[in-house]
Amino acid sequence: MFPFRPSASRRSTPAFPQKMLDTVFEHVLLDDVPHPDTPLPDDVLPTCEMAEIKDGYNLCWQLLEHGVDRKAFRRLILKIALSGKASEEEQLAFKYARAKFKHMRFACANFTRHHRYPILLHLITIVMGNMQDAFKNHQRRATLTNGLILWVALSPAYYWLIAAPIALWKEDNTAGIIAYQKKENAKLAKLIRKLDSTTGHEFHVMRKIISRRVAFNDTLRTIRPSQKLNQLSEYLATINGLMGDFHDGLIEKKLEGTQDYRRDRFQSPEEIPQRLQAFLKRCPR
Repeated sequence: MFPFRPSASRRSTPAFPQKMLDTVFEHVLLDDVPHPDTPLPDDVLPTCEMAEIKDGYNLCWQLLEHGVDRKAFRRLILKIALSGKASEEEQLAFKYARAKFKHMRFACANFTRHHRYPILLHLITIVMGNMQDAFKNHQRRATLTNGLILWVALSPAYYWLIAAPIALWKEDNTAGIIAYQKKENAKLAKLIRKLDSTTGHEFHVMRKIISRRVAFNDTLRTIRPSQKLNQLSEYLATINGLMGDFHDGLIEKKLEGTQDYRRDRFQSPEEIPQRLQAFLKRCPR
């Protein structure tokens, strides 16, 4: 068994007030709530000062470290895993904890020089999603299997392996972040051309690009409050919500065995490419 190494999973950073942690989490919970009447602002690729980049990443780290009681979360995971079901209150608690892990995963891609997810954080977040889908769809065996994996992985003996890269990775600079976002925009533009005949997997890849951008902007508007940033988040959240609702249907068809997630092709709702194209047209190249 690996020894627990707390020094490898900590960051030396000033503590943010609880109000800021609450604010960014409120934004996270609204990252897929549609605002169909919110106009797209002129500046859709906002730049950050180096101090804002550091603060943004540290804010996400503190939201996870101080916002998730891992002991309580492990107890909840084990209870759901063994019983195969979760009350509405338990589902909400699980959702909130998973949302903080997801936001940290996005922060690693958005703010660090690596611009990718740490592999173990990524895998554990996927397992959380699989467990959530399993207990929501009353899949007893999958709930138990994924729950036991999570219960072990989040134990002190192993959690430092997940936390160490988060604590040790360094933030990128302004130019690096803009370059990363432009690269993501190029991927998005390429994928949009397939929306008249796409697969569930391709659709999901596109949605993740939007989800990362919403997360970036939600963190930035917590650090630097602005009406324009609020507008941008609401516009992106509308796309994220439309894509999320449609993707939920794809997952149901996958679980029912009525549609192959990676092979069967379909046409996405018309409003999604329209909004994506409007966003990309306004992005500087």
